[in-house]
Amino acid sequence: MLQLLALAAAVPAVLAQTYYGCYVDPPAGSLSGSTLVDYTAMTIAACELHCTGFDLWAVEYGGECTCGNALAQGSFPSFSTDCNVACPGDPLVACGGGNRLSLYGTSATAPAVTPYPHAPVTAYQDEGCWTETAGVRALDGPMGFSATAMTVAECGDYCLNSGHLWFGLEYAQECYCGGALNVNSTSVLPAECNMACSGNGAQTCGGSNRLSVYQWV
Repeated sequence: MLQLLALAAAVPAVLAQTYYGCYVDPPAGSLSGSTLVDYTAMTIAACELHCTGFDLWAVEYGGECTCGNALAQGSFPSFSTDCNVACPGDPLVACGGGNRLSLYGTSATAPAVTPYPHAPVTAYQDEGCWTETAGVRALDGPMGFSATAMTVAECGDYCLNSGHLWFGLEYAQECYCGGALNVNSTSVLPAECNMACSGNGAQTCGGSNRLSVYQWV
């Protein structure tokens, strides 16, 4: 696990670029520019060179480089550990993962994301504290991310923009999205969600294998 975390966080320091993080690559793709495929010697530097003239470049599945100037709808930040495939030409650096992009660019500011359309909602309501167990996520969606300054509102906006009306927070800084609660997850006492949000100590962001769950209404 420590090796995985180190790989996901490794960024080549010698390059004049900004690493934005690990992003979801939707079925239609995230970037619409040129591509370069090299499963034997791909590096972030090689992808950057190929994408000269573009604002953004990303590597996926270890050897697939894509360029572009804006993110397509459906590409959102994901957990850093989702980018867990080493670059074949630089094994200490991550080159994306399965449907996950290691995203870089020329700007110091992360690129804008395009929200999915969603039902008209005005607020979210607290649905309580729910269990998370090995292999059983309380929420069924593939979307999620972590932040060192997580709040309930930040998680809620992220999930709503990615097309999900249910969202939950765990371990103080993890956000998960979904369309419904897993039938194998059970409601527990509110006191079991006992970790303050990393970005707002007055809010609760789940606990150890416990999810603070909300629903947009």
